Amino acid sequence: MKCLSRLGCLFGHSETSKFWNHKALYQEDGHILNDSRPRLPGEIWRKIIRYTIGLEGANTVEPGDPFLAPYIDEEYPEIDSDLFVDRANLSLVNSSWNIAVSEVTAEYLIIYSGRQLARQVETFETAILAHHSHRVSKPKKKKQNQAIRIRSRQRLMHAKPLGEWTTRIDFKIIGPYSVKDVLRLIQCTPNLRIYLNKNSSIDNIPRRPFPTEIVHGLIKYNAASLLRIDWAGTGECPKYADLVRLCTGLPHLMTLRLISIHSYHLRDLVSASPLVFPALKHLTLGPRPHSKTHRENSPLRWDPLIYFLCLNPRVQLPCLEYLDCDIVPQLWKQFFSLHGHKLQTLRTTSPYALKVLPEILEYCQNLKTLLISQGEATPMEFPAYHPNVARICILPSSDTHVRVPGDIFTCGAMWPLDNLLVGIERMVAPCLAELKIWNMEAYCARYEYRSWLQCWMLRWNLHRVAFLDKNGIPYEKIHDRDEAMLDLVRF
Repeated sequence: MKCLSRLGCLFGHSETSKFWNHKALYQEDGHILNDSRPRLPGEIWRKIIRYTIGLEGANTVEPGDPFLAPYIDEEYPEIDSDLFVDRANLSLVNSSWNIAVSEVTAEYLIIYSGRQLARQVETFETAILAHHSHRVSKPKKKKQNQAIRIRSRQRLMHAKPLGEWTTRIDFKIIGPYSVKDVLRLIQCTPNLRIYLNKNSSIDNIPRRPFPTEIVHGLIKYNAASLLRIDWAGTGECPKYADLVRLCTGLPHLMTLRLISIHSYHLRDLVSASPLVFPALKHLTLGPRPHSKTHRENSPLRWDPLIYFLCLNPRVQLPCLEYLDCDIVPQLWKQFFSLHGHKLQTLRTTSPYALKVLPEILEYCQNLKTLLISQGEATPMEFPAYHPNVARICILPSSDTHVRVPGDIFTCGAMWPLDNLLVGIERMVAPCLAELKIWNMEAYCARYEYRSWLQCWMLRWNLHRVAFLDKNGIPYEKIHDRDEAMLDLVRF
């Protein structure tokens, strides 16, 4: 059981096993028997249980920063297969732990099917009724033993309805589901901070617009708490009219991610209201899903949306700090001339920003962090000078581990990466302090090129720039097993 190993890291395995033997140690009300050591407060145990069985990202409002460790890739989260077994085991320790486990589990929900959605709604609504009935009930004074049982049960009740613990919901449904169940669920979660929709279709083509009823429901039930909305799937994409409703109805929204806009109707183009997001800091415009069949209601570019974001720049996006845009729009000059000076972080893809990146960065004089998804053999151009960029990270464009013959890997990955580093080196950047190559997936075989790494390590040391891997470790400290064996033979 991996939960025991995690608890053992905190307390030692002997003490952990003693806590685990709940039949010998615990009463139903959570008191320890035959143990004179002081008990930990309930708040500490809750933090320990959350560390053991909680899902990371329950409160991750901002996009992941590759320069911070640990970096969470929310597109491909690593969920321990034994996590659900650990939850079941910990809930058996005693009633107090059972309540704590259920509350931690409720913080981050991932819905995979319409049936699971219906069950979750029923669970939350039942919890609300139980909590309400518990608050209005009073113990009878005539029977002292009954009063004692009620007071004991009160100590074991949830402090608030179970749905009020929920801060994030990810919808990853393939197939039918009830929109009414979604509305009932968000009505039960008034503290919801993150709403992620990744409902997808089998052929990866947007099938229908995002239900307008859910848009109204989010505004009605979660306007005070919602900080992030993420449309990460292709099955349901919002209409432009939905974005207009959200920007006026969710004043605290900080993070917005879009994969595509479902449609721009003629009435939207004629009488369009400017998109005014007063608190939005992070905007991600993801790549449109590739498909052999194009649907007329799915635009190929972001230019219509960019146009609507530039109608009144004084009030639109006043807090914008982060922009992730894989497909550089044709109206890029208009957007960056109005909003570029606000940006602290820019992420883009080399195939779409090969020639225009120098001009884009000229408008982003306050930029601190540049993230580049590299996947093009053509050399990428950089400006001759940038006054403030301090961190540059190069990420592979492929999300899968690649194993190919050495010659193919050299031509397809190492040469483009080398050209990219040459372009960065030629740029005069007095504030540049960190250059990180995200050694994962397509770059996993890069350790075989030790001489290449050493060459670039020396060059960046001369520039006083830290040359780091994904964990923030300088490449000069990377241990190569093959080279270590050769060193034994040499000496």
